[in-house]
Amino acid sequence: MKFLINPFDRIAGWQALAIGITVMAFTAVVGQINHVAFDGALDIHGGATFSLSASFAMQAVNLLALFLTMWLAGVCFSKSKPRAIDVAGTMALARTPMLLLVVICFLPVVPEDFYDIPRMIIFTLIILPFIIWMIALMYNAYAVSCNLKGGRAVVSFIGALLAAEIVSKLIFIFLLSSLFTNTPATGASVTIPVEYTEIANMTIRQKAENVVIAFEQGDFKAIPAYFDETMKKALPESTLKLTWIQLNFLYGKFEKADLDGLEEVSSDNNHIVRVPFNFQKEKRHLQLAFNSKGEISGLYIK
Repeated sequence: MKFLINPFDRIAGWQALAIGITVMAFTAVVGQINHVAFDGALDIHGGATFSLSASFAMQAVNLLALFLTMWLAGVCFSKSKPRAIDVAGTMALARTPMLLLVVICFLPVVPEDFYDIPRMIIFTLIILPFIIWMIALMYNAYAVSCNLKGGRAVVSFIGALLAAEIVSKLIFIFLLSSLFTNTPATGASVTIPVEYTEIANMTIRQKAENVVIAFEQGDFKAIPAYFDETMKKALPESTLKLTWIQLNFLYGKFEKADLDGLEEVSSDNNHIVRVPFNFQKEKRHLQLAFNSKGEISGLYIK
């Protein structure tokens, strides 16, 4: 039992790194087959659709983020000088439980989409013990490789782990989002007005069409200009981009929108616009709710 949560007294350095990278490579392959994504140092999503290259990229980014944050924490808080190879090797080996998890996911427990609530609950209950096991391994890897104990080890490890999660997410959002989403066609680019005076003179249909074009081009900076104040706070550019990546995980890469199928419905003080969105796995609809001022007060994928 001790070896299962702390093998690092026996295995470290280059040996741990070689074993850990091999295990992570198998995890990437099996995870891609089973539609299980590791899009963050601590994140696991089922029912995702992504390429094999994206699967390997997720494993690499997670290991890099963990290594950098744990090694820097060790340098700052340890009285000894932790070896970089020991931190990298033990962190790679600490992710071994994820291979066992994706193998178990050959069973019909992975949710098919976000609305598959029964499987979502089962999948969550299954992954929790594996996440706890992985975190226990990571803590022991950090404590052994950085020669830390007690409260100093616990507090610095928690801080480093949270930093690794943030770093990995930022890398996926701002550097590697093209691996998980559609690549906009540069030849068909359209200039989207974002000045308030221009937007104010548009019809609701024109605003909706511009938002659709922005999604097609991956221009998430332009979209919030059409929001009301509440929506601007709830869905800033970074959150909108992360949400779009997660949608592409769930339904496959976005292919195109069907503006010819645009529907408009007025109800009370709201004006609803629905546009078919074609993803690789299935069709969804972008639904925009406009308030009485012509601002977007709600955005949904249904």
